Amino acid sequence: MNKLIRKLFFRGAKITTFLVTRLAENEVKETVFLKKGKHVFDITKNHGMICLDPFCMAAWLPDDKLNLIAPDEVTIQFKKANKLNAVIKVSLIEKIATEKGALLLYKIEQVSNYQLNVLHRLVFFAYLLRSPKNTYQSRKVISALYSYPRNIIIVSYQDENYYNIFPMDIHSYLEEEGLYILGLRTTNITLGKILEAKKVLVCDTDQIDINTVYNLGKHASKSPTPKDQLPFKTAESELFGFPVPDFVGSYKEIEIIHHRKMGFHMLMLGKVVNSKKIRENTASFYHVGFLQFQKSDYKSVEAVY
Repeated sequence: MNKLIRKLFFRGAKITTFLVTRLAENEVKETVFLKKGKHVFDITKNHGMICLDPFCMAAWLPDDKLNLIAPDEVTIQFKKANKLNAVIKVSLIEKIATEKGALLLYKIEQVSNYQLNVLHRLVFFAYLLRSPKNTYQSRKVISALYSYPRNIIIVSYQDENYYNIFPMDIHSYLEEEGLYILGLRTTNITLGKILEAKKVLVCDTDQIDINTVYNLGKHASKSPTPKDQLPFKTAESELFGFPVPDFVGSYKEIEIIHHRKMGFHMLMLGKVVNSKKIRENTASFYHVGFLQFQKSDYKSVEAVY
């Protein structure tokens, strides 16, 4: 029955929460907006997920836009061209002042998805994607959040007795402020070490296969794979001396200036103190929600195990 339904509604496609594609930054076609009353602000480059339990996200606005609205309750719109793909209603948790504006931390309250038609969405969320680990509502929220492609980065940390290199997609670079936000699981042993040192390095996934990326996320943070057993070589970063995989096209060294536990994830806000471009015309892996992917021209990169 499952196979028949997949064939009928999604041409037999493998059902998954999101698919993986490789894109250059300028190839991302979706946009994100913050709306309050008559005011609509483009936050495509200035937003990110920060926690999945409870569902929280962040948006940065400059002072001139903040002065126009009360940011306590707003809606976040996900679009492609003029088509509305998802809407999330959020409520303000905290407002963190920055040099040129403020970082707004929001809890997700309601969500609506608009990709394909009502029947497609109902079949997908209620039947094909059903799981005892996730509620119907959580599946809708994830689909909405991944209506905007989320790039996969590699995080690197090292001290005298420990190191770890692992992937994540709960992050965002706020270029105008030179700030970086990361939402790291509180169960990750590396988190405490990053917070103590107040240092971390992030880099792209430019020249590596998706299996290697996912495998980096499988090892326990308590005992990462020894560096001499990794399937790639590493060099030291310019400021921190943290491991930089040889497949990356660029990296950023970040000093943590603020952190807050949001739930299952710890929000870390950092100042980018060094950016290094190794290669031109780089690309990275991105996670794109299944429904959003169906009408896109992105090419799927499937992991093989």
